[in-house]
Amino acid sequence: MLALLLSLQAPTPVSGDVSAERMRGTLAALCASSRLAGSEESKAGAAYAAGVFAEAGLEVRRQVYEVHLPRQTRAFLALLPEAGSQPGAVPLPLVLEETTNPKDPLTEDGLAPPMHGLTGTGRVQGLLVFAGRGTSSEFEALAEKVPLDGTIALIRYGGLYRGMKVRNAALAGCAGALIYTDPEDDGSGRGEILPHGPWRAPGTIQRGSVRVGNGDPLSPGWAALPGARRLPMAQADGVPPIPSLPVSWENATKLLGPAGRPGNPSPLERSVVMEVEQDSTPVRIENVLAVIPGSREPDSWVVFGAHRDAWGRGAIDNGTGTTVLLETARILGAATRRGWKPERTLILGTWDGEEWGLVGSTEWVEQHLGPLRDGGVAYINLDVAVSGPSFSAWGSPGLQAAITRACESEGLPAPKASFPGGGSDHVPFLEKAGMEVGGFGFHGGHGTYHSAWDTPWVVETHIDPDFRLHARAARLAVELARELSSTSCRVDGAWAWSVAARDALESMEGDDLDRLRDLMNHLAASAEAGKAPHPHRFLRLFLGSGPRGKLLLRRSAGYGSSWFPDLITGSPSERAAALEILEARAGAAVAALGASPR
Repeated sequence: MLALLLSLQAPTPVSGDVSAERMRGTLAALCASSRLAGSEESKAGAAYAAGVFAEAGLEVRRQVYEVHLPRQTRAFLALLPEAGSQPGAVPLPLVLEETTNPKDPLTEDGLAPPMHGLTGTGRVQGLLVFAGRGTSSEFEALAEKVPLDGTIALIRYGGLYRGMKVRNAALAGCAGALIYTDPEDDGSGRGEILPHGPWRAPGTIQRGSVRVGNGDPLSPGWAALPGARRLPMAQADGVPPIPSLPVSWENATKLLGPAGRPGNPSPLERSVVMEVEQDSTPVRIENVLAVIPGSREPDSWVVFGAHRDAWGRGAIDNGTGTTVLLETARILGAATRRGWKPERTLILGTWDGEEWGLVGSTEWVEQHLGPLRDGGVAYINLDVAVSGPSFSAWGSPGLQAAITRACESEGLPAPKASFPGGGSDHVPFLEKAGMEVGGFGFHGGHGTYHSAWDTPWVVETHIDPDFRLHARAARLAVELARELSSTSCRVDGAWAWSVAARDALESMEGDDLDRLRDLMNHLAASAEAGKAPHPHRFLRLFLGSGPRGKLLLRRSAGYGSSWFPDLITGSPSERAAALEILEARAGAAVAALGASPR
């Protein structure tokens, strides 16, 4: 009743208007079909999101891109007869399909085949070797035991991105790679397995991209609009040259043999043959967005985003985040009908192709790079908004204060000070547009990641039966949208970023860094006053030139974060050139903050 009275009295968005039961229906509607990026089935999800935005009275924008997301058309894996087998012995094919959940008919059809996105292709055979987690050091240890040229690596998920595992296998000389999820990581070693508990059943399979890189690989640095220039496949960056496949724990036990998983990387004294075929015809993906123009600063953009695509039904990843975003749109739309207008422009985006390497969000950022660099204020990412009971929030330095205020208003823990990592749609906003980024969610352990079993049944049975956590996440999103869309909200990362950069330089060796250290000291002192105009633009002073861009200050996203990445890699001449650029940018930053360099 109180929420109703408030909504009638005030035009501003009211977080209490969020409906948990309505969100249950949203998740069910999103997961009614598979949402594999670029598939015919995924069009239903795009249409549903557009319908929700339109019903909320918001301006709807739909943007199509033509991208390289090759479809697996054939996969084969078989154990070859062992030495000493009877004459005429033939390979033993393994069943590569997932098992189904007897309690959930949605696991039975309409799903992407077990596959790795953007992997290599071909038919290869060779000695099977167990490569642990697939780190460089594990392949080095393995190479001391057996020549790796032409072998097939069996690799355990976890520890590092799957694409790095396949890349390491290729660099070591392997002809192919197989990746499985060990029950110690998210299966029976963690607790009761599905369908009786939330952990991974042994017959499920983790899909995922294995490309090392983001965006469409054939249009790096520019938007992959239909008809846009395309690179030849031979020039695509980050696509592994060897075929790879994900396999279940059930199949991994057959590959490992009676002795089970070795304690260390080792040859397995058996051989396999594997094959991957693909259709590389370009496919079309579609971002669906809603726009609420700002009343005072329409060119200042606050963007909320959630990827809509999935490897199957994708209830947790990322039906939860999309559901929160769509509920937020409903509440904001209701407020606009009562007369509320955000002072900054609010954009709500449902991205396509995230699972293949942040493709939809990256192409959108590349398409709108000018306006984002000129007026982008903040980006909030909603990826897996609900997977368990534990709340956490994160934000780059400029968003810490705003996210903290929003969390406190909703009775949630404040975010911990941290620098962003990689792996989701905030990356292009940070790395290409130089925007402050953040995100939040309710998290916990489960075993459905990228499998056919990631359905609303799991959410309703084991994760959030009453959708209370979904509702809390949506209320926080509404509050944060209200906060960030006000011009009185100062998104100021200048001081925190510059102090952290100064401290990082102090721990780096080299007399040639003295000038840069001096500039960073002065930059931190200048920023502390907090009087800089447009403080949300601070990171843009440290963006590399050209449309591809990158942060010169810090590699904050991706795998292997580090400060001043161009100073710790490359030749002495490359280091000297990078240092000259950084000194110039730091001097410009000091001037932009209202002081003069020493």
